[in-house]
Amino acid sequence: MTFRRLLFWLHLVTGLSIGLVVAFLAITGAIMTFQAQIIFWAERSSRIVVPASQPCVAPSAILKNAADFQHAIPTELTLFSDPHRPAEVAFGTSAFVLVNGCDGEVIGQAANPLRNFFQATRDLHRWVALNGVRHETLRQIKNVAVLAFLFLLLSGLIIWFPRKLTWQHLRPAILFRGKLKGRAREWNWHNVFGFWMWLPLVAITLSGIIMAYPWANTLLYRAAGSAPPPERGELEPKRPKPLSLDKLPTLDSAIQIAIAQDAKWQSLSMRLPSGKDPNVTFSVNEGDGGNPRQRAQLVISREDHSIVRWESFSSNPLGRQWRLYARFLHTGEMFGVVGRGIALLAMVSALMLVWTGVSLSLRRFGAWRKRRAAPNKLSPEGMVPPSERIRV
Repeated sequence: MTFRRLLFWLHLVTGLSIGLVVAFLAITGAIMTFQAQIIFWAERSSRIVVPASQPCVAPSAILKNAADFQHAIPTELTLFSDPHRPAEVAFGTSAFVLVNGCDGEVIGQAANPLRNFFQATRDLHRWVALNGVRHETLRQIKNVAVLAFLFLLLSGLIIWFPRKLTWQHLRPAILFRGKLKGRAREWNWHNVFGFWMWLPLVAITLSGIIMAYPWANTLLYRAAGSAPPPERGELEPKRPKPLSLDKLPTLDSAIQIAIAQDAKWQSLSMRLPSGKDPNVTFSVNEGDGGNPRQRAQLVISREDHSIVRWESFSSNPLGRQWRLYARFLHTGEMFGVVGRGIALLAMVSALMLVWTGVSLSLRRFGAWRKRRAAPNKLSPEGMVPPSERIRV
């Protein structure tokens, strides 16, 4: 058996073994590709048509009004520099209230069912978690499947590579051919989808491995010449109870300092601290949230409102920068709408690779059974002349 043929059979067996998992990841990944844009469109009726011209209320009033509306204690506040876009007040991860960021008037509930759907899809895709329950064994299977899919991409490129680099040999492997049916059509589609989406799929798979395995994350940091961060526990620690409503005005000065820190800010998110937290942490973004170079973190002391730490993207160690690149490369967000579109096409291609691969395998198995049955049916002696044997 030649190396190429051995590689083909390894490729086939591996593909059949992980096909369902790859399809699951492709479907959930495709759903999340344009998540931000879909939510923005769903909440378009909440846009502020005519922004208020009078001086705006303090941020604590926004939080207080949202808390009275929701009858709960808020956990996070997001403000936008765009006066037409309402502020978002989060209550955990399942409820959001939209508030006019200037006059403090509550607009209403956000598209919470849609947001919760995307959150559940993200948990399924990342953790294989449903209703907050993580299935560790399934998650490990998912991670192994991601590693195996990288092998499929690399081995597939070797198998696909034409024996002669001529247009006659390349054309059937890189362009769709009309009027094909059955096995020939599926073989053509398998090659074309794999060829054109090979690089995006490799980037998505590699970044997924980095996020899934601590050892891969450590290798990334070491390749960048940075010290790997300490490993964190898999389960997020329970957050303490946020600051009580009567102490919300103590955050107003810190929020104003955070807004003044970056003149180019587009959005500012603050997770409400607990009563024991000495600092308040902000996430400052100069874009739509998908470019790590436009993101920064700001920590301000609650006692004297001094800046404890300002971490722009460039101030991070090179390993941390690469890790952020991997995170936003995985979803295509780093390249805006075009990147998201390519990521969506990559997910569709992954589904097509699974479907055509399984179909081709079933056809091969069916042809093998026919060849085995043919001698008994066509010849009493069990022998069939070579010229009459079925070819696949």
